Amino acid sequence: MLHRRVVALSFAMLCTATSVAAQMAVARGTVRVTLPVATRALQRGDTLHANDIALLDTTIVWRWNGIAPDTTRPLPGWVTHRPIAAGEVLRAPAVSAPPIVASGATVTAIWQDGSVRLVLIGVATNSAALGAPVSVRVDQMRRLDGVAIAPNTVRLR
Repeated sequence: MLHRRVVALSFAMLCTATSVAAQMAVARGTVRVTLPVATRALQRGDTLHANDIALLDTTIVWRWNGIAPDTTRPLPGWVTHRPIAAGEVLRAPAVSAPPIVASGATVTAIWQDGSVRLVLIGVATNSAALGAPVSVRVDQMRRLDGVAIAPNTVRLR
């Protein structure tokens, strides 16, 4: 409960600081970023809608030799993996793209080399979003690795 109050207070302070920072020059060692934040409290498993995401311009201190700030923006349709408070920054792993391949689902596995194309039917051993790795069990003894390219479709490596 205290965490949610701190986040809400931080969000209000960031909104005020953002308007002031927009008028001031960006200081050395800082970076202006736009962060996606939740407009309302979200529960685990909720699907994001356009009105659930607000963009907040802010200035952060960033060491140039450090890891760059995460600039991946969640899109409508993404799924939450834990409860998220109103005003909290939306970033991985709290939110991610929805899976297009579900664990245990029957999938089409495609391998292609030039004009030679092999299509197999198998079972996905893990869930995966677009472009994520997927293992496909073809029978009791064989498992193949690939990448999710469409709903229930895997391109084999």
